[in-house]
Amino acid sequence: MNTTNNTTSSNQFEFYQYNPKIGASIFFTIMFCITFIVLLILVIKYTCKNRYKVKSWSQLENARYYALGKLTGAYIPLLVGCATEIAGYIGRSVSAKNKELMGPYIEQSILLLIAPTLFAGSIYMIFGRMAYLLYEEKMMIMPAKFSTMIFVIGDIFSLFLQGAGGGVMAQENGHNTGSALVTIGLFVQIAFFGLFIINEIIFYHRIGKTSNNIPKKSKSWKSLNLILLINSILILIRSIVRVVEFLEGFSGYISSHEWFLYVFDALPMFCLTLIFTSTFGISNLYKLQEESVDIQVYNVIVDIEADKEKNNKNEKFEI
Repeated sequence: MNTTNNTTSSNQFEFYQYNPKIGASIFFTIMFCITFIVLLILVIKYTCKNRYKVKSWSQLENARYYALGKLTGAYIPLLVGCATEIAGYIGRSVSAKNKELMGPYIEQSILLLIAPTLFAGSIYMIFGRMAYLLYEEKMMIMPAKFSTMIFVIGDIFSLFLQGAGGGVMAQENGHNTGSALVTIGLFVQIAFFGLFIINEIIFYHRIGKTSNNIPKKSKSWKSLNLILLINSILILIRSIVRVVEFLEGFSGYISSHEWFLYVFDALPMFCLTLIFTSTFGISNLYKLQEESVDIQVYNVIVDIEADKEKNNKNEKFEI
């Protein structure tokens, strides 16, 4: 049978334009499992480690910090995205062995489409919390109050369109409509990610000119921002390739060659999770918050000492 045709001799629709390789899908299932487990352990570890510190900060007046739930919550979409990738590649492994089954094909198609959108949600939330802890929300290109919310809403809208499109594509005669929905969803993702990357670059440029000493004394925010920027670019590249794939159609070059999925989707998304995992001990929100509070306390002490010195000088002058 010619694997490049989309119909069999019995006129049954074929889900793939090639013979899918089960080995590659099993490999990435294992790789995403490893990063998921390590990330989960790290998030739990830092949450437990910072529990008592956050409680002690409640004694500080006007200190800026997040409750642990807010910090941990920023990493939840990342973990869910990892789990989604795992489920997607498990589904693809099953589908590769049973190419005639619709269920596993639909599962892997939808899950592998939406997983990067979940990663994007974490990136948006981590960036917003980072700016808040640095006292530098004003450096963003849009009002800080709405910045994270706008990006997350755009992310959810993109997720909805891609998920709905993936479902419609599985229906009889629904491939064109579903493909259009997915393409629109990917364009939405690209638009918001393009704006977000510009926001990150401008933020980094502006913050270098600030008189605020928290960014100057913090050791982890620059590396954290770089991590977010690199991972944003990885998702952007993946989304652009996916858009081209859907614009070409089911019989296009990308859809007809499996290696595109692994080189421009599986590999970049695995690199994203690997970057978060391997750098977590160096840069994360928990560490940044601890640095921020320490610097805030230091600033208060310096201000108190300065006031004391000023009062002493005034007393001497009066005498």
